[in-house]
Amino acid sequence: MFKVTLPCSSANIGPGFDCLAIAFNLHNTFSFEETDKNEFVGFQDRHSDESNLVYKSFKWALERLHKPAKKVRISFSGQIPSAHGLGSSSTCVVAGVVAAFELSNMEWTKNEVAYLATLFEGHSDNVAASIYGGFTSSVVFQEDLIVKNFPVDSGYKFFAMIPDFELSTKLSREAVPKTTLLINAKRNLANMAMLLKAFETADSRLLSVASGDYLHQPYRGMLIDGYFQIYQEAVSTGADAVFLSGAGPTMIAVAKTDVKKTLESICSKQSSKWGVKELKVDYNGIKVEKK
Repeated sequence: MFKVTLPCSSANIGPGFDCLAIAFNLHNTFSFEETDKNEFVGFQDRHSDESNLVYKSFKWALERLHKPAKKVRISFSGQIPSAHGLGSSSTCVVAGVVAAFELSNMEWTKNEVAYLATLFEGHSDNVAASIYGGFTSSVVFQEDLIVKNFPVDSGYKFFAMIPDFELSTKLSREAVPKTTLLINAKRNLANMAMLLKAFETADSRLLSVASGDYLHQPYRGMLIDGYFQIYQEAVSTGADAVFLSGAGPTMIAVAKTDVKKTLESICSKQSSKWGVKELKVDYNGIKVEKK
């Protein structure tokens, strides 16, 4: 029996579409025990059968590792809201892959788990941050996943604005155009390079400029009630940058001062209910405890 704990992650960080992400201090925890029948403890009823994402990734990983199928009891407790752009599904996928290694008595590395989880998930941003912790960039090259960590100045504060409604990742992805103008691709490339330096040097003005995105946020924002109003008011009243967290609908504000009350005031004007939570960067990543 063992336990896997994983932090939430905010992907894209403005211009870093499908390649940048930051891990934060909200966590999901999964416990595994090999049994004589599949059991799902602590999940919502709709996730308490073999369609459960943790189980599906576990079963898939066993097949990839050429190991026999196993029955397992999976117990769950979590702080990460699902379908809110904070990497909840990625924690499920990673936990399932780790369980396949552990219950097959196989040694594993973070890179091996991250690579398999990326193959299952289809993109590496949330997976990499959740496993490695901190601010990460990741790319699949041939049959390998390359992950690098970048510094975040300790003077920055992060605030998640989380609405009471969900947004389907599938719907959010469908909203993004499959092609873009060359000028928009060039803008995002320039901004992503500057964004890394802005986080490293605590350059607020540079962060404000570099967080601009032309590939996904303008389109996804149209699916989120209040997105454009919150964005404009937040950046004009104290936030150095605001970006969509993953596919949304959560939004992340970055500032050097405590702007939580200001953000709460802005969010209170919306027709939907939004909560504001200060987050800390999680530099630990995945944690596995054997019992």
